[in-house]
Amino acid sequence: MTERIPFTRSNRDGPALHPAVPLPRPSAENLLRIQRIRWNDDLLVIAAAGEIDLATAGRLEQALRGRLPAATVLDLSEVGFLGVAGLRVIESAAVRARAERRTTGVVADARPVLRLLHLFGSETQIPVYRRLDHAILEVSNQ
Repeated sequence: MTERIPFTRSNRDGPALHPAVPLPRPSAENLLRIQRIRWNDDLLVIAAAGEIDLATAGRLEQALRGRLPAATVLDLSEVGFLGVAGLRVIESAAVRARAERRTTGVVADARPVLRLLHLFGSETQIPVYRRLDHAILEVSNQ
C-alpha cells in the first residue's frame, strides 16, 4: 500500500485561495469616451471610443441631444461593442434627424457593431460607412 503525502500549502505554492472579491466596475467615463467635433457650420462629427451598452448609452444620448447642425456623423470606428441600448439611442437620434430634415450617418468597421446594425436592419434606415472621410463627403452633400 502506498502512503499518501499530506498536502500542505506553503508560501512557495502561491497565494492561498480566498473567496473572490469583485473588482469595482470602471465608470461610464472610462468605458466610453465621446468627443464632439464641429467640422464646419453645417456638420458635426460625434466620435465615440469604447463600449456602448446599457451603462454608457446615456452618455451617447446626451451627446446627440440639443440643437444639431444640418448634418451629423456618428463615428463608431473606435467602438468595440454596441449593445441594444446604444442601438436604440442611435435609431432615435436618426428618427429625430429625419423629422427635423437633417441628415445623419454612422461610421463603423468593427464586426460586433456592424453585426448588430445588420441584425436589427438599422443600415436600411441610417447610412453606414466604413470610413469617416466617405461619411463626411456623403452626409455633407445630401
